[in-house]
Amino acid sequence: MSRGILLIGGYGPGPEKLKQIISPGDLVCAADSGLDAAISSGIEPDGIVGDMDSLSDKSLLRGFAEENLEIYPVDKDETDTELGISWLRKRGCSSLIIIGGGEGRLDHTLALKALFGKQQPPDAWYTAREKIWSLTGRNRIQGQPGSAVSFVTSGKGPWRVSSRGLQWELDRVVWGVESISLSNRIKGHSAEIIVDEGRLLVIQPYHRSGDERDS
Repeated sequence: MSRGILLIGGYGPGPEKLKQIISPGDLVCAADSGLDAAISSGIEPDGIVGDMDSLSDKSLLRGFAEENLEIYPVDKDETDTELGISWLRKRGCSSLIIIGGGEGRLDHTLALKALFGKQQPPDAWYTAREKIWSLTGRNRIQGQPGSAVSFVTSGKGPWRVSSRGLQWELDRVVWGVESISLSNRIKGHSAEIIVDEGRLLVIQPYHRSGDERDS
């Protein structure tokens, strides 16, 4: 089953980082101005969806087969990101990564965060500056000693979280809706995060190549 990649508008990783994220065999969908990011990085999406109100030049669509396009009116119930997720899910992508959406409108940022609280959340979200993903159960995250990492609750809760290897261990936090451990730090090269109840979002800048999840 293919892994789904959704390119959306807003600031995302550069071409070199995209090459590290996207693998051969991934099914790629561009939502609206996510097509600009795809073209500038030399990526040909398998599908294009959205109302195209923020696409830099609508003539870019002419180079794609009509069966690969799903164009919607501006006034619609779903966001372009949600349309892209639906396009990938319908094609069997149970694993899904969102790329883009950084440093944009606050309402769009909050809508993207809310996706992680749903029953079938994305696997990860990459902006130009950080990787965001959710944790349940026992996990290990990696980074350079002293590198920054933040945690925020997701979904309805309740939350019961502990950790080993952080500057400020998560056992000390009283977790509730929108609780956050901001600008925490990894003491060594990795930290263990145990989420016994609920779901926790990790926000990890990738200033260094080692700042990735150990899956």
